[in-house]
Amino acid sequence: MENSGEHLVQAYAADFNEAMEIQARLQDNNIESFIENETLGVIAPWLVSAGGMAPVKVMVAQKDLQAAMDVLSRNDDAES
Repeated sequence: MENSGEHLVQAYAADFNEAMEIQARLQDNNIESFIENETLGVIAPWLVSAGGMAPVKVMVAQKDLQAAMDVLSRNDDAES
């Protein structure tokens, strides 16, 4: 994804720990992702998100968004 010129879109927003878990799930399914607001989301979440809610964003290439959504919904169903 690095320097590929691909348009990144948000696949998920959460706190830092949950975002890292989501990124690991995506990686396990061969979907490359990028964590946005990693540092500020932990130090000062209210600066990057209204009320400090879900300040860390998991970004994927636009072409991978549907696959990422499928992986995340499948894993959410398995945890319920």
